[in-house]
Amino acid sequence: MRIKSFYASTVEGAVALARRDLGSEAILVQTRKAPIEARHLGEYEVVCAVVPETELAKPIQAAEDQVPHNGRLSHELAELRKQLDVMGKTITRSAWSGPRWTSSNPALCDLHARLMSADIAGELAHQILDAVHQRSAGPPVSSESLEAAVRVEIEKRILVNAALGPEGSPRVAALVGPPGAGKTTTIAKLAVQHGLTARRPVQLLSMDDYRVAGADQLRSYAAILGAGFQSLDTVGALAQALAEYQGKGLILIDTPGYGPRDIDRATELAAFLSSHPAISTHLVLTATMKSADLTHVVERFDIFSPASLLFTRLDETDSFGTAFSVAASRGKPISFLGTGQVIPEDLVPATREHILGLLWPETSAWAIESAA
Repeated sequence: MRIKSFYASTVEGAVALARRDLGSEAILVQTRKAPIEARHLGEYEVVCAVVPETELAKPIQAAEDQVPHNGRLSHELAELRKQLDVMGKTITRSAWSGPRWTSSNPALCDLHARLMSADIAGELAHQILDAVHQRSAGPPVSSESLEAAVRVEIEKRILVNAALGPEGSPRVAALVGPPGAGKTTTIAKLAVQHGLTARRPVQLLSMDDYRVAGADQLRSYAAILGAGFQSLDTVGALAQALAEYQGKGLILIDTPGYGPRDIDRATELAAFLSSHPAISTHLVLTATMKSADLTHVVERFDIFSPASLLFTRLDETDSFGTAFSVAASRGKPISFLGTGQVIPEDLVPATREHILGLLWPETSAWAIESAA
């Protein structure tokens, strides 16, 4: 097997280099942004491999040479060799993008590469392009029409809900998530935007009894904003506080940052929040997390039954594809997007238009480079 990396300013450029060097038998192994130490070679890295069909047959041939050609063993070896032959041909046919639309519409390969460069999960990218392929069956359509169809399919999968609890008074929202996700700062932003600015009396409740002086930051925010504040240490105290502050317009609940080893401590609070009809629970996540890590965190916080996902640190990444992919695969709406530390400006309600612009800009770098 031969494995080689190719670098270019776009994924399609790197793919073209790989095709030229390795030929049609190459297998696309990975597409990603180039690591910092290799960024001078190109913005994107495409890793490809070549596995000649002769190599696939070698292990079986060697085994056949060492055993008698009779009986059940010979038959099983012959069947296994046939399966490997089929596998080798299948790999060769699916070398560059795999899905059934590749041969009938090569233009979709470029769109597939662009989706991958936006860090949209491979399975989700295939679902989007499968839908586009079905819609474009018939007479050939322009690349502009195909791109417009991709935008439509992406938009269909964007779910948003920026509500802080059901209609009525008070509105109650709880923020849960891993340590360092930005829950407390986000609560301060929400308190200003959806409480003070809307002239709703605000009550901030802290359940963060895990960190040393964990409630002090929220207490300071409450003092600056002129909002009510109470630190609580039990679920029973939280239930009593919610009943006591029914006259408030907005109640925001801060919770401890639960890491992988701490989640067992969250069982009682999770059961309370997930079963309380008046509380809207938002899972706060950072948009900078890797796909696998983000998926594990979402699975870990399933016990809270969050109504929405809230993403922070968008100012620290140029890609929203991973966050979108996780939200779409879980069928969860996105509520708010945090874009920095400034209170209250750096928090915006999630909208389909905003998220679509992050994922698939109208005028992309791809289009500009193609025109050049």
